[in-house]
Order: sequence, then structure tokens, then C-alpha cells
Amino acid sequence: MTEKKRQKKWLNTLKFLAAYLVAAWTFLQFIDWILNRYNVSPHWVDILLWFFIGITPSLLIYFYHQERLSKRILKLREKIIIPLNVILLAIALYFGFGNSDLGATTKEIQYTDEQGQAKREIITKEEFRIGVPIYGFKNLDEEKSLDWLRYGIGRLLEEDLSQNKSLSPDFGFYTDTSTKIEESSLFNDFYIDGDYKKDGDLYTIKAYKRKSTNGKILKEQVFTGKDILPLIDEITVFITENSGFIETRQLRYLDYPINEFMSSSLEAIKEYLNGNYSKAIAIDKNFALAYLEYAKRSLRVSRGKLEVQDLADKAFDNRNRLPLQKQLEVHIQRSLAYENFDDATEQVKLQLEVDPHNSFYNQVLFSIYGETKQTDKFFESSGKLFDMDQNPDTGTNLAIASMVSGNDEMLINEIEKYEIISPNLKVFKIQPLLFRNEITKADALLEDIKTLYPNYKNRAQVYDSAVQYLKKNDYNISKFKKFEGIYRSSFNEQTSTYWVENNRLIHYVKNQRMRALLPAGENSVVSGFLNNETYKHNLVVDSTYKVIGINFQEFNYRNTNSYWYWKEDESIQKAHEAFDNGDIESAKKLYNVALENNPKHAYLSNTLAYINYITNTSKDNINQQNKSFSGDYGPRKFWVEEDKFYYKRKDNNTELAKVELLPISENRYMDLTRLGTIMEFVEDSPGKLASKAYSYIIGNELRFEWEFVDNDNVKNYFLIDD
Repeated sequence: MTEKKRQKKWLNTLKFLAAYLVAAWTFLQFIDWILNRYNVSPHWVDILLWFFIGITPSLLIYFYHQERLSKRILKLREKIIIPLNVILLAIALYFGFGNSDLGATTKEIQYTDEQGQAKREIITKEEFRIGVPIYGFKNLDEEKSLDWLRYGIGRLLEEDLSQNKSLSPDFGFYTDTSTKIEESSLFNDFYIDGDYKKDGDLYTIKAYKRKSTNGKILKEQVFTGKDILPLIDEITVFITENSGFIETRQLRYLDYPINEFMSSSLEAIKEYLNGNYSKAIAIDKNFALAYLEYAKRSLRVSRGKLEVQDLADKAFDNRNRLPLQKQLEVHIQRSLAYENFDDATEQVKLQLEVDPHNSFYNQVLFSIYGETKQTDKFFESSGKLFDMDQNPDTGTNLAIASMVSGNDEMLINEIEKYEIISPNLKVFKIQPLLFRNEITKADALLEDIKTLYPNYKNRAQVYDSAVQYLKKNDYNISKFKKFEGIYRSSFNEQTSTYWVENNRLIHYVKNQRMRALLPAGENSVVSGFLNNETYKHNLVVDSTYKVIGINFQEFNYRNTNSYWYWKEDESIQKAHEAFDNGDIESAKKLYNVALENNPKHAYLSNTLAYINYITNTSKDNINQQNKSFSGDYGPRKFWVEEDKFYYKRKDNNTELAKVELLPISENRYMDLTRLGTIMEFVEDSPGKLASKAYSYIIGNELRFEWEFVDNDNVKNYFLIDD
């Protein structure tokens, strides 16, 4: 073939290729419009784009040799290259998009409202929602009283944007640009931050949409006004319009103003955002969202059934102020408060279809898996959640579930995928390395982290002990079967369950998630993450090596908190069951057996004293006794309600849960929620009633005794109000 003819063939080939590329691009634009118009997965555009690019080698061969190939004359190289090109392209597309949702971007949810009416709603599937990372806003004012808005603005934006089920807002407290880029660039294209100031009565907030990879400003807008709450509503409109979301006839969402579904009081909102829910509802008695969040937290830490039910009822009474999604959360929370677990489970599973990454719904689901010890389900659900919505929270949850289910190698591989982008993720590798018995690697990593992050020093103690123990001892989980069983908190109604599964000790706290524990001593195990909180569980045994309880230590940034849990063996559980069922005679016998088996468990003696007292005292006399002690004693309030005696303490620094008191003598009561407390009423020297509380102190060498503490630091003696 002459050089001139070859050049002509290449020129024709390039012309055909150019025409092909123009036609392919036009076709892709048309397909993109069709997909958007009918809410079909945008992944098809990506698939077609890579198909058009991937098939180019075969097309070049065809365009160059089209005269011969049109006559079906193929050489050996073409018989190999063209089919191989197609096969490799098909394999690449399968692995690239095989797990992607290629159907509609929306789905229809059907549910029944409070009046029993069938309802339907079209929502965006989680995979196709737009991630909106929001970070702290900078205070440009010297007025320090406005510092709370550094995170308050972002929190309010997240709350407001959550009404739109085509968006996935996620607030982070970070204010430095490098961390914002590091966090947001993992899963998102942009992030939101800004600054604010106040001149006289006028607030000025500037919001920025920034590119996640370099922090470059893509859009910005200034918002000014005397009331900050309407400004939040305006900023959410700015974010929504610049996020890529387009409202259609099908995809429309109500956008309640902040001052309607939260509170019109900025001070109440401030307390709410600070987590001071009791102060928030004291300022605004109709603050439904504060009641709801207070009920959630109280249930999670098991403050007491009565307290949780009371808060859930108040949220329910004010639920009509909330958006539909939050109203459904109120219904679920109320079902949980009254232990209607079947209803709660059914409602949660429905709502997870609407909002799969909702932390509350998933927390409920994961707690159900903990109750039923479904470690595999926990891992499976956590993996799906992470695939749908990749963010730090779902990633942390997947890390916990991976270790609970024994998928340590998978966790290490997943961390290493993102570790180059976000080096601080390596803190999550310590536990799986220790579970895999790679002690040297874990030790080196731990020392590296302590050098890079000196503020982790207090939290790192638990893993120092784990590394040192495992260096000297093989990882033998059978040594820790002695932890197995149920433990009841001395401070509230919280219970913890320990069991061995997947070659590790699993810990489940009621209404929380399961966690996997690592050996750190003959009677110690540890858990937690260095960038948040770490925990140490110290088993306590008596002189006969019988397990009495667990001293649970929580390591924070600087402080370490300790809590006591009693081991409740089968004899105690049987006694509780009879007592809860109202079978007093059987309960008395069973509690005697339980006390004989567990002489250090002080609350068993109190329960027996209560049974003996109500058996030998008339109901009328008990009611009269309760009424005689009713009243306000400074911050303490005692009252009778439906023949039951209740107590609650509330002052500027403390708010205890509402509890029921049971009489164990003519002037002493056991606390049905806080087993380590006895309330006593005495006559003061001026002839007035006074209340005082005794606490069961667990001292050195297992010295257990009731103590009355009243000093400059602890006020524990209050006269009845005039």
C-alpha cells in the first residue's frame, strides 16, 4: 500500500471516528435528559459513556479496514482482538456497575397514618441522594456569647435540610480547611461552610459552597436580618438550589420553617443544640423536638422507664408541630418507651425504606439485633448502609459490626482503601490487628498514633494494656467466658449482656449497639476508638472467685468515669420475674435464694425488706405514710400518683429521672431505678421533715456499705419547704 493511500485511509478513519464521537455524545445528552425526565438511574449514562470509549479500539480497526471487513474477510488478529475487546469491556462494566441500582431513582412508599388512612409518597432512593457535608461557621464578631453559632448554624441547617429526602445533609464540627477537605472529599463533590457576625441587632451570615477537593468557593451568598431563624431557612434554600436538586411534580417536599417545627425561642434552641434538653423544654414547654431527643437519650442510657414514658408522652402531645418524618419518630419512640417492641420493629423497618441512613432508625434496628444476638445481621445491615451512604458515621458503624462478626481482614482492607486520602483512619486498624493477633503491627501503629495525636493519651491507655497483655499471653478467648451473663447498673435501669461468639467476647448494652472486646488482663477487656471514647471492663470476683459485678470505665479526652454493674445470675433473674408478675409469695422465696447465692448484692435485701413490709402493713397505712412525706424538699420533689410514691430531683446543676420509691420501713424507701440508693425521711431538730439519701459504696477490697454523704461538694440533706 502506498504512503498516500495509507494517509487517506487514516484520514477517513479519523473522520468516521469524529462523527462517531459526536453522535455518541449527542446520544448521551439525549439519554441523560430521558433519565432525568423519568427519574431513571444516572448510572446508565456512565455505563454508555464507558461502553462508547471502551469499544473504540474495535471501531478504529473497523474504520481503517472497512473495505475488507464489509466483505466479511477477517484476519486472525481481528478475530482475536475484536471479541477480546468486547469481552474485557463487558467484564469491566460488570465489576464497575454490577452492584449499582440501574432502576428508577425514586420509589413509592405506602404507609398508614394516625387516622388509619392509607397514604403514599414518592421519595428519592438513598443511593441517588445528594450528599451535603456542612461544617462549622466562623465567628467574625468579638462577642463570645455568639460562639455557640459556630456549630449551631450548621446543626440547624442539617435539621432543616433533612426534610428534603433528595438530600443527605451531614454536619461536622470541624472549622479548619484541611480537615474539611480531607473529610468531605472522601464521598462528596462539595461542602458548605461560612462565617457570621452581629452588628447591633443585625445578624450577617455568609454561606459558601466549596469544592471538596481544594476548598475553592463555587457559590456564595450573604444573608442579613434581625432574626437568625428566618436566615437559616433562607440559607437552606440557597444550599438546595446549588446542590443539584431539581424539584419536580413527583419530588416535592414540605419545608417547615425552623421556628415552627423547632422553637421560636433562640435561647431554647441554643440549649437544645448544646444537648441541654431539660433547659430547652423549661424555656419552651411545647418544644416537641427537644422532648423527642430527650426521650431518645434517656432510653439509650436507660435513665428509667417512667422518665422515658413521660418524655415520649409530651413529645406525642406536641407532635403536630413536627414534619411528618419526625412525627413517625415520635410514634416509634413511644412504642419503645412502653415496650411495644413488635410495633416499633415494624415501624422502623418501614421507615428505613424511606430514610435508610437515619441514625435513630438504625440505632433501634441495631439494638434489636443486639437483643437477639444477630451478629451477622448487624454486619449485613451495616454494610448495606455504608454502601448507600458513605460517611464517617456509617463507616464507624461498619467498623464496629465488622469486628463483632469477625470480619477483621475485610475491615483492614476497607480502611486501607481510604487511608491515603484520610490518614487519621488508621486509628480504626488497631482493634482488627489485635483480633488477628498481629501484635507487633498493632503496637507500632499505637505508638505512631500517640506521637501524632498526643491528645489521645488518656484514651490510649486501654490499648496499651491490651497490647502488653497479648504480648505475654496467647489470644485465648475461652479464658474470658467467665464474663458471660447479664449485669444490671447500680445507677439506673441499664443492663449489659456479655457472650462469646466469633472467637471474641461480645458486649451488648440495652438499646445500644453490640461491640467486640479485646483481652487486656486476666479480668479485663477493652473496646472503643481512640478518636472518640475507649472503655475498660474490669471483672470483680469475691474470695471464692464468684463473679460479683463489673467496674466499667469510660476514658474520655481528659477524664475517666467509672460505673458499677451487678452480675445477675439465674436465681436473681427468676426472682425479678416473679416480682414483676406480681407473684409476691414466690418472689419472696426466690429472693431469699438469690440473696443466699449473692450476699454482696445489697438491693436484694432491700427488695426482701419491701416484700416483708407490704405483707405486714395495710395498704391504707402505706398510702397515708407516702402522703405524709409528700412535698418539695428544696430541689427534691415527692408526690403520690395513683397510689404510688414518686421522686424527682431538679436544680440548676442536676436533673435526675422520675423514679418510683418502694417503702422498706416506716421512713425508708428503696429506689426502683437506682438500686444503689435508699431515701430516708427524718424529723429535723426544729421539728420539720427532712430528706436524706444513702448510697451503696463499693470501696477497696470489696468493702460494700451504705453511706450518707453531705458536705460542701455534695448537698444531700434537705428540709421540707414551708
